[in-house]
Formats: sequence, structure tokens, C-alpha cells
Amino acid sequence: MPQKAPVYKAPPAPTWSWTGFYAGAYAGVGVNQSHGFDPTGNFAGDIEYLGTGFTGGLTGGYNWQFDPHWVVGIEGDFGYLGLSHDSLQFNDVPLSVNSKTSWIGTLRGRVGYTSSGSTLAYLTGGAAWVHYDDTINVPGVGAMESAKTKLGYAVGSGIETRLGGNWTVKSESLLVDVGHGDQLALPANFYVLEADKHRYLVQRFGLNYRFGGAPTGPLPQEHWGGFFIGGVAGTAAAQTRISAQGTAGGEFGNTGTGFTGGIIAGYNWQFAPQWVAGVEGDFSWLGIKHSLTDYNDAGKNYELNTHWLATARARVGYSTGPALLYVTGGGAWVNYEETWQVAGLTSSSTKTLGGYAVGGGIETPFTLFNLLGPGWLARSEYLYVNVGDGDTLLPASANAVVANHQFHLFRGAVVYHFGG
Repeated sequence: MPQKAPVYKAPPAPTWSWTGFYAGAYAGVGVNQSHGFDPTGNFAGDIEYLGTGFTGGLTGGYNWQFDPHWVVGIEGDFGYLGLSHDSLQFNDVPLSVNSKTSWIGTLRGRVGYTSSGSTLAYLTGGAAWVHYDDTINVPGVGAMESAKTKLGYAVGSGIETRLGGNWTVKSESLLVDVGHGDQLALPANFYVLEADKHRYLVQRFGLNYRFGGAPTGPLPQEHWGGFFIGGVAGTAAAQTRISAQGTAGGEFGNTGTGFTGGIIAGYNWQFAPQWVAGVEGDFSWLGIKHSLTDYNDAGKNYELNTHWLATARARVGYSTGPALLYVTGGGAWVNYEETWQVAGLTSSSTKTLGGYAVGGGIETPFTLFNLLGPGWLARSEYLYVNVGDGDTLLPASANAVVANHQFHLFRGAVVYHFGG
């Protein structure tokens, strides 16, 4: 007799409500994407501030679960944001510039979707405050400083999942922009500089405690062992440091951003009830194309154009039942083209550099409004990629430079787990 195809049943309604107050702490990494120029027009070119550092602080908020699968809420946080890099400017030594941050606070709304009740995928956005200190200094000439707190915005996304009891853990990416700074001018307009963009990318991992009644029912138990394959996509940010090799002296930065997306595959071993080890590889388009004319150097332009990124990494993770919390590390390869132009002379290099990638994230079952069956997983992940120095550009020139290539990847993935 013909057999009917099995009917996929939607997962049971959530057994744990997200409604209530919560408080916690977070830690992570921030990347400076700020930009400066001379608003008077006397000095051509731009400055892009380098700086990567630690961020950490406290958070609190309230969620309202108004439907079995939908959650809205409001969240505030306050913490340290330690981004600073004092840069002696290329061909302008001893001019040094910096845009240093000290703290960040945000007040944001959240809207999220939960399938089983144990994991919440959400979008967030609202107000942000950043305290920064812009400086310009030439020893023997003078220094100017502007330290202030500016209001702007923050937008992002994340995944939050139960650990057990009333505890949850989250992985969250934020873009923060607080806009213009003050104009800084040394005596007799020796140099004039204004940061017209104070922008930061932040990846945070947080631990929260929800106040209220205890959840009902046990945590879902996901089996993580087996092969998986899927797609990965997100935002990539370059932190390219271009250093003088000739007599010009100093350095400048190229901090372009772009989209990255590709395929990912790997294998996990669940060697204990809560512990998972695995290997994975990915290959992605890396779409960063960004050029910069160096400050006070109208004829000097550097362009970076990245093509693709690949990594081969190990993973070690802890299973909470409904989610896998993991760290990862291994090899990384980036293919790019860079071009350095000086007064009509052009030097280019196209190559693949190898280095390393390290990071971490959260992975959890994913149902997409019950349209997908068992075996589908989603993740929120941060990777730091360092592939080192490229070729010397214009090697026989007084303006010879070498670029050091570092990248920050803020990405998500949807994969199918054959062992699920």
C-alpha cells in the first residue's frame, strides 16, 4: 500500500516566558571606524583613526512576551569602551592624532522571535552616548584636544539563549555612530582637523539574570554531533595599518567596511553530554573596496580591494542543551589587491596572504516560523582575522609603504546539521 509522506509537526509552544526584568554584564571587542578631515579645505586628504580594544559593562532591561513566539523589550547599558591608537602621521611627522574613547551607554528597543522559548533571536536599535577625546599634537608647536560626550544611535542584532534556571547568555553585534566632533586647529592654522564621523563596531557577549518565576519544563537537548553545511554572511571591517618604509616616516590607516558572504561546512564530535569539539571551513566573498588620500598629501592615495576570504578552524564548545557556546581558531587566507599612488607613480600588488583567525559565538536550532524542520541551526559569530604584511609598494621610493592587514567579521550563519 502507498505510504503517506511524514508530516512535519511544529515545535511545541514555548514553556518559558521572556517577560520580566533582567540585569547582567557583558564583555567584548570594539573597532574604531572614525574619520577626520580639514573642513577649511586648506589641507587635502583624510585621516581614518585606527584603534581596537576591550569593551565591558553592565546591562539591564525589561521584556514583554505578547505572543507565544514574539518578544519586545527595552534595554539599557553602560560600560567601558577602550579604543585608542596614537598615530604619527605619514609624511607629517611629528604630527600625531588620536580619537580615544572611554565609555559608552545605550538605550535601545528590542524585538525578537522565539521558537521553543529557550532561545531569542532579535533586532535592536536606539540611542547611544559615547565619551571620546580627539587630539592633534605637534611637539614644539602646540596641541589641541576636544573631550566630550555625544549622542547618536546604535543598531544591531543578536541571539540570547537560556543557560538554566533564570540565567541567559547572548551574542550581540552593534553599529554605533555619534557623528561630528569639534574642529581642532594648531596655532596659525599649522594643521586643522575635524572628526566628521565617530563610528564604532562592537561585538558583545553577555550574561543576564531574569527576575521572576522559574521556567517550567526541562531545557531542550540538541545533539551536535555530525556533519553540517550552510551559508554565512555579515559585515567585515578592515583595520589596515600602512607604515612608511622610506624617508617619509609615520603611518596612516584604511578602515573600509563591506559585506561578506559564502558557504561553510564542518563536523562536530559530542564527546561528553555538555562538550563538543569540531572542525570547520568556510569560503566567502569579501567585499571591501576603499580608497584614501592621505591627510596633507593630495598626490598620495592608497586603495584596498579585497576579493575573498577562507578559513579552516577548530571549535570547542559547551552545550547548554538548546545552544552551543563556542570558541574557534585556526588558519585564514585573504585574497586582495592594494594600490599606492604617489605623484603619478603607481605600485600595485595582488596576492593571497595567510594568517590566523580567532573568535567565538552562539549556535542554536532555527525554525524560521516553523517553515524549516529539525536539523536547521543559526549562529551569531565574531572572527578576528590577521594575515600580516603585504608587499612593499614603491620599494625604490622615499614614499615606500607596507600595509598590515587585519579584519573583523561580524556574521551570522544558517546551517543544516545532518546529525540533528
